[in-house]
Formats: sequence, structure tokens, C-alpha cells
Amino acid sequence: MIVTQDTANIKIQKLCFKLDKLVGKISQAKCQQKRRLKLAATKLRGKIKNLVSELHKKTAKLLVDNFDVILLPTFETSQMSKKGKGRIRSKSVRQMLTLSHYQFKQFIKHKAFEHRKIVLDVNEAYTSKTVSWTGEIVKNLGGSKTIKSPSTNNVMDRDLNGARGIFLRALVDTPWLRENLNLCIC
Repeated sequence: MIVTQDTANIKIQKLCFKLDKLVGKISQAKCQQKRRLKLAATKLRGKIKNLVSELHKKTAKLLVDNFDVILLPTFETSQMSKKGKGRIRSKSVRQMLTLSHYQFKQFIKHKAFEHRKIVLDVNEAYTSKTVSWTGEIVKNLGGSKTIKSPSTNNVMDRDLNGARGIFLRALVDTPWLRENLNLCIC
């Protein structure tokens, strides 16, 4: 089976739910059954870990083979998963922690070094809310799939706008990148 990000996420999520059920049964089980369930849970954890590792390797290979410069966001999963603000659902927090973003970041930096590619850490702040062609900030964006400029009424896909904004910010913040790509920011 070919593992893509979407199929891997679904498969990992199903395995996590299965693990939850097993852990619930372990607390109520007797001696011999408890040992079998613990063994099954350990195997399931290994399966999840292997699937995440495979996803990391395939994604890193795809990025390193196709791009010379890779922009990675500063992604603080431990900070995002804290219960203080309660903005992220527990299901999303679990997925973030299971996918081991920091481990992926270290792996892709290693692979990029091996293949003489460049990985830059970039800040994602306000990239979804900032209109990338005018610099305006849209405060009431919500869950909209598109972003519309208040002054020009132009519309763009939200993800495309965010990626464009991240790239433009990286160009401005990294003079080396601007010089080596021979681009002019006008």
C-alpha cells in the first residue's frame, strides 16, 4: 500500500483509537489476559511509530528530491498542546504529538545536509490573516477557505495566500536567499 499523508493520518488515527480501547481493557483485565493485552498494546505502539517513521522518510525524500530550499515553520507542538487557552481540540493535539514534528524537523535537516539542500526555519505568524499582495490584515477571517482583500476585493485561496506570505517573509528576512534566487522584492 502506498502511504500518503492523508492515508497515513487516517491509519494512525484508527490505530490510536484501537490503542485507547486496549488500554481501557487492560485496567479491567485479570492476570493472563492483562499480559496479552499489554503485549498487544506494545505491538500497536510499534506499528504507529513505524508508520510515522515511514511518513517522515517519504516526505523528507519527496522534499529533498524536488526542492533546493525548504521552508519549515517554527512549530511548537508542546506549547500548542497545553490546555491554557484551549483553542485546539484534544483529537488535534493527539495527532500533532503522535506525528512527532520535531523529530521530522531533525530528520529533514539531516537529509537536506546529506543532499546539499537548505532548510530554513520561518515564522508563520499572521500568514493566514495577512493579504499577501497588499499586506493588509483581515481580522474576521474565521474558518473561511478564501481570503479577500478589503481594499482591492481580490480573492485568493487561504492556503495559497499563506504559502505565498511565508515565502515572501522568508525572502525579506533572509538576504542570502534573496541574493541566491536572483529575485527582486518590489
